[in-house]
Amino acid sequence: MPTLADIKWMDAAARYASRFLGTTAENPTVAALIVDPKTDILVSRAVTAPGGRPHAEPQAIESAGEKSADATLYVTLEPCHHHGKTPPCVDAVIDAGIKRVVIGQLDADPRTAGQSVEKLRAAKIDVIVLVDHQPTTILHRAFFKRVRKGLPFVTAKLAVSKDGMVGRIGEGNVAITGSEAKAWTHTLRSRIDGIAVGAKTAILDNPSLNVRLRGLESRSPRPIVISSATSDLPSGMTLGADPRFVSVCSNKDLKSALQSIANEGINHLLVEGGPKLLNELLDAGLIDEFYLLESKIEIGAGGLPAVQGSNIGDKLASLGFLDYGTSKLGADRVTHFQRND
Repeated sequence: MPTLADIKWMDAAARYASRFLGTTAENPTVAALIVDPKTDILVSRAVTAPGGRPHAEPQAIESAGEKSADATLYVTLEPCHHHGKTPPCVDAVIDAGIKRVVIGQLDADPRTAGQSVEKLRAAKIDVIVLVDHQPTTILHRAFFKRVRKGLPFVTAKLAVSKDGMVGRIGEGNVAITGSEAKAWTHTLRSRIDGIAVGAKTAILDNPSLNVRLRGLESRSPRPIVISSATSDLPSGMTLGADPRFVSVCSNKDLKSALQSIANEGINHLLVEGGPKLLNELLDAGLIDEFYLLESKIEIGAGGLPAVQGSNIGDKLASLGFLDYGTSKLGADRVTHFQRND
């Protein structure tokens, strides 16, 4: 049975790993903490390296050195079992002489999926797998969805005016929210693997979709345009200058477009498209999480509504999204909705 100390350290591991979301490519953002069980003092910690390698466990073990022997390892995800570009992490754990391993989540990857737990126990290591540990469930939800369903975890973000508009008909980007909301948006972008807009938004706004916060510029997500045909996109777009840019065609359906995005190794996708793309994704049941930013500005005549004949909050409720709370962002506010699956 897990102890209160086990929960404390696993919570700490999840918090630590969450700071690095969006930096580990197709690999999960795993944290590994090595703790001296006699003193309950942290010996070392590590997170999956930028780009996905090396993994957290061997880094933490190397940092701890001889102190790994007889220690407890707290790891947010079951150590990998398979040979890939790096050796199996489970072997490094066994070789280090660690005596106890506490795991936040079993790996959804079928190449591991419980096999490392069996191998650790066969090596006479005490293993505890936490049940329903929410912080690590949330931490690894995007990786789990891509591995299990072949789809990215989709977060949508939309800014609306007081009268429910997202802009003016026929115009490009219209400023709706203030500086605090913009900083919040860039922080969100820095924790995401990929960011997508529709072809119409890409043509009207010519966005860069990068992170424009000092010190976080390198954490810009991979830019993506979802279009009905690749011929929709003009040459010379700002996005085209990014070597990571990808255009995804949705001429079959949006689900296939998202599958193509998942095949690019993107676990977590942020959609900042216009109302057409967002409503189509909502209607298809392809959005997992929604952030609604609301301004006190009114656009009035000539405005482009977020939803025809309704408001976006009512639509989200009708589709089974739950309201997880509202926060202030200067003069604006943001409400977090989560699909109730």
